[in-house]
Amino acid sequence: MSRLAAALAALALVPAAVRAQPEKKPDDVDAKTRAAIERAVEKAKEDLRNEVRAELQGAQSAAEFLGAVAPGPKLEFFEVDGYYRVRGQLFDHLNLGVGRDRSLRPLFPIPFDQAGEGRGTLATANMRLRLEPTMNVSEHVRVRAQVDVLDNHVLGSSTSNLYDDPNSPYPATFYGSSRVVAPGADPRLATPYVSPKRVWAEIQTPVGLLSFGRMPSEWGLGVLAHAGGGIDDDFGDTVDRIQFALPPVSTPIGRLVFVPMLDFDNEGALNRQPWAAAGAGQPFDAESGDDGRTYGLKVARLDTPDEVRRKIERAETSLNYGAYYDYRTQRYTYPDWNAAGFDADLAASTGTAAAVHRAAYVHVLDVWFRWLSARWRIEGELAGTYGSVGDPRSDPTQPAVPKLLLRQWGGALVVDYKVSPNRVTLGAEVGAASGDDAPGFGNVPAFGPQPFGSLEGAQWSATDRTLRNFRFNPAYRVDLVLFRQILGQVTDAMYLKPKLRWDIFPGLGLDVALVYSRALEKGSTPSVREDGTGGSNHLGLELDSTLTYTSGDGFQAWVQWGALQPLGGLEVQGRSPSRAHVLATGLAAKF
Repeated sequence: MSRLAAALAALALVPAAVRAQPEKKPDDVDAKTRAAIERAVEKAKEDLRNEVRAELQGAQSAAEFLGAVAPGPKLEFFEVDGYYRVRGQLFDHLNLGVGRDRSLRPLFPIPFDQAGEGRGTLATANMRLRLEPTMNVSEHVRVRAQVDVLDNHVLGSSTSNLYDDPNSPYPATFYGSSRVVAPGADPRLATPYVSPKRVWAEIQTPVGLLSFGRMPSEWGLGVLAHAGGGIDDDFGDTVDRIQFALPPVSTPIGRLVFVPMLDFDNEGALNRQPWAAAGAGQPFDAESGDDGRTYGLKVARLDTPDEVRRKIERAETSLNYGAYYDYRTQRYTYPDWNAAGFDADLAASTGTAAAVHRAAYVHVLDVWFRWLSARWRIEGELAGTYGSVGDPRSDPTQPAVPKLLLRQWGGALVVDYKVSPNRVTLGAEVGAASGDDAPGFGNVPAFGPQPFGSLEGAQWSATDRTLRNFRFNPAYRVDLVLFRQILGQVTDAMYLKPKLRWDIFPGLGLDVALVYSRALEKGSTPSVREDGTGGSNHLGLELDSTLTYTSGDGFQAWVQWGALQPLGGLEVQGRSPSRAHVLATGLAAKF
């Protein structure tokens, strides 16, 4: 207790002590007692004055040292101020219509598709997260900082190449779903030292939930879109998105949630502010014609985890379902920008950038359902794509080629049954992804077209103008060896996976699975001859096991072991493959 509190207590107790004495006439009060009480009161008053004076001096010192000291709740050790913003801007006719100066440059960058002297309009959007954290070490000591994340980062500028891979003449990522942040400039680094991947805001309004920024993308089982939020995950989808989730609407098939969204898939070529130093100022979109956009809509009937739990406790079932539709499009692309980035902006600003009329579009539809009861879980997802890439070239100086057609499908079905409600669960999973008989599976199309007998290779050529191999999201886990480590994704293949989970005791669980995998087209396997004959569809039989311990206070540990027995489809030029193993362990503290 402080001296101030002690003084106040003394002032309160002394009169009470006097009142507690037997009632006497004033003359009967002993002079010594009266004097002692008066001295105690005076001492308490003096202590109170000293304490108040000390408190005022401390407050004044704190104000001078720390700034303003405002009354409020108990001091928090960590506080964060700042903001996150997303801006949209339209630049119209900033070149002033005066043409080019003597150095043949416009006063302000003009759109690539408007190289003349007419009116030019540019539109762009960017973001910034500014963090100003404060760490209050004590009432008189604090540490503050200012950190900018994705400072003036143009939406769509580093999520992916979408339709163009600068290392390959193949529009691989057009129909892929994994989108990555661009790495740092140091070629010796696989990933940058600091990689801000997601920053977004959620605003609850009276008519729905508004979300905007760089956010995770998730849907259903994760065959198409997977956020990769697990401790052991290596991949996950991140998109520059603006979406609005409307309140549930009553329909004949249940209460549905509608979520329209706009994805900035690829902003294409960018410009620097002409008068700003490199790395400073605000980059902006150089032209709207090369922008890759996705216009999407999710419609779902979805129970929250709490709603599912309450239904199960009432011996009811939970039925959830929905559809996820995307329309992706891009009209043009500038290969020089894709290869050199801002190093190519000088040529672009003088109107010499060469464009490819990409004329790409795709419709993506993914349907999902889940049925849950006290013992059963049945969940499935099926996705398909339909579209085309009008001009797939990455070099406009090369001869024109016919357009590519996109025709892919893929899906998975999971069934689990709890033999013992709290101990043993039996289950099975089956999945498949479309493909064709082109050499290689197509998970690494950057290798380009390859001869028969190759494990990987582009799935189109001068005579094959249809892309049929659907690729599962790399964050979707099937096994530990073949699809996770060797192939990377499920494509041009199917698998069957019986599995078992044993909850040995609370916090300790064992998962065991047997995975049989088979290529849909044996021409994609490395076992075929150079002329495309022979070979086998059977890829492998794999046994996987994972022992996981999870404490109640954030600690998690796991051990994994997988063994792949390769079958005839993984033979290479008549050489029989041998068994492969994976052993992995992990420790994690989750907060």
